[in-house]
Amino acid sequence: MIDPVFKKIRSASLNKIPICRSGFWSGKSIYTFSYKHKDTFYSLVSITHSFIIYFFSIAMITNCDPSKMENVCDTSSKSYSKTIAAKSLLGDESPHCFPMNGSSFTVGGKISGLTGSGLTLILNHKNTLVIPAGSTEFSFPTQIPIGSNYEVNFATQAEGNFCELANSSGKVSNKNIKDIEIFCKASCVKCIIFITQNGYPANIGKASNFDSSCHSDPNYPGTGNYKAMVVDGISRRASLTANLGDGQIDWVFKASQAYIRPGGVNIETSNANGLFTSSLSTPITTVSSDHWTGLNSDWTSYLDGACLKWTTKATFELGMTGDAYTQDILTLTAGRGLQNCSVNRELVCVEQ
Repeated sequence: MIDPVFKKIRSASLNKIPICRSGFWSGKSIYTFSYKHKDTFYSLVSITHSFIIYFFSIAMITNCDPSKMENVCDTSSKSYSKTIAAKSLLGDESPHCFPMNGSSFTVGGKISGLTGSGLTLILNHKNTLVIPAGSTEFSFPTQIPIGSNYEVNFATQAEGNFCELANSSGKVSNKNIKDIEIFCKASCVKCIIFITQNGYPANIGKASNFDSSCHSDPNYPGTGNYKAMVVDGISRRASLTANLGDGQIDWVFKASQAYIRPGGVNIETSNANGLFTSSLSTPITTVSSDHWTGLNSDWTSYLDGACLKWTTKATFELGMTGDAYTQDILTLTAGRGLQNCSVNRELVCVEQ
């Protein structure tokens, strides 16, 4: 009797087979039967035969065309489907895609309706890009590594425009980001400031998420786009330096802009940095308020007083609050001091 012996044959050349250049797939080991026999010639023939069949089977399935730079990580490419088929045939459950180290891509998109100058975008809270008036597209020169998160926000709005973002955040996969959209329209001439009737919870996620409450509140004037005067130092910031207005992110007050109450009574005109550094001509409201701000009295962010950047309503966490029934900036921004995050509070809403 001839005893069969199960032999495992490995080929160094098959440990990794390139799949269309953009990724790598680990080849499976080949298993074949040979027999103990005095004549080793037949064993060598069997080994060679198995090797040839394996190699040409893989070649036929993957069929990589060196003239095409398809990406095996791209689910819409032919290389992806061929790789999955080959791995399924061989019972290989290892990851099919290992992106090449060092790959990075640009972040950009389309713009519509931009007529004013001064629009400035910020990428991942640090890289800024000034957009000229009339632009219809943009792209940050800074490239983001594959697999990294990206987020685009407004540093400053354009003169005479109110712009909004869509598809502004995500994760870089295997191509340049081109689907961010910016929609611009004419901004208010004399912009309204109002206090919400209702109080709102602190755990909204981030400062800019309070904006939607301005539009759903019973005191909403009925028209216009509004943002809440609340900061977290990340999604919204008024100033890095006391009363200077530097490093702004999606700030609610525009430079040299006149602001009024819903009934038309003048409140004050902001300075060239989009701040109020002296007293207001008229209080924003006619009754005392208790509203969230996250601000110091000098317009810098109170990072330890923003309910963990507006992510919690725990009773032991605190958030900075103000009172809008005042002409004093200190009272408006931080006059009520640190208050418990578990209590719903009002918002100062500013038309854009």
